[in-house]
Amino acid sequence: MTYAPMENVHAERSAGWSVLCYVAVLIIATFFNSSMPGMDVKPSDAALVLDQHRFALLCGAWLTFPAVAFLLWFLVGLRSYLTAAPGRQEGLPTFALIAGVVMAASSLWAACLQIAAVYFPPDTFAANGLSSIFDAFVFVQGGLGYAPVAIFLFAAAHSMRRHESAPQWLAKLGYVAAFGATLATLSIFFPGGEMAPGGAGPGIVGALPAAAWLIATGIVLIQNRRGSAAASTSAAS
Repeated sequence: MTYAPMENVHAERSAGWSVLCYVAVLIIATFFNSSMPGMDVKPSDAALVLDQHRFALLCGAWLTFPAVAFLLWFLVGLRSYLTAAPGRQEGLPTFALIAGVVMAASSLWAACLQIAAVYFPPDTFAANGLSSIFDAFVFVQGGLGYAPVAIFLFAAAHSMRRHESAPQWLAKLGYVAAFGATLATLSIFFPGGEMAPGGAGPGIVGALPAAAWLIATGIVLIQNRRGSAAASTSAAS
C-alpha cells in the first residue's frame, strides 16, 4: 500500500470562507468610508467633513485589521490549492502569495494614514499638515495601490489556466479583473474627474471585477473535493 501526499482540503475550504468574509468586511468598511471627502475639497471644508464623520471613518479604518487577517488566510489556502495542481510548478502560486502580502501591507498603511487624517480636531488638520496625509491616503488606497492587486490577480489566474487547477472561466475572470486593476493604476494620469484618484472610476474598473473574482474563487475553494478523490486513490493503491 502506498500513500500519496494529500492536500489539506479543510484548510482550503476554510480559506474560501475566509475570502468571502474578507469581501463582506470590505463592503462594510466601504459603507463607513463613504463619507470621505474628495481631493478637490478645500482643506478647511475637508476637515469639517472628517470631523462630522470621525467615528464612522475610524471604524472603517479599524476594519482593515480583520480584513487583512481574512485575506492572509485566503492567500495561504489559495497557494496550497494552486500548488497541488498537476504538473511542474513555475512559482506562480508563490508569486501570487507575495503580491497578496503586499496588498495586505498596503491596506494597513492606508488605514494608518486614514486614522492620522481623522484622529485630530479640525483646527489641527490644516495647521499640522494633515491634509497632505489625507492626500497620501487617497494615493496609497487607489492609484498605484492597485498595482499589487493586478499582479496578484494575474499570477493566480495564470496559474489556474496553465495547470487547469480551477474552472477556465475563473481563470478568464481573473485576467479580466487583473486588466481592470491595471486600468485603475492609470488614474494617476487624470488630474480630475471620475477616473482621478479618489474618484468612482478606479473603484468600478478595479475593485468590482476583483471582488467578483474573489467571491467566485472562494466558492470554488469551498466546493473543492479534490482531496477526497486523492484520499480514495491512496487507499486503493
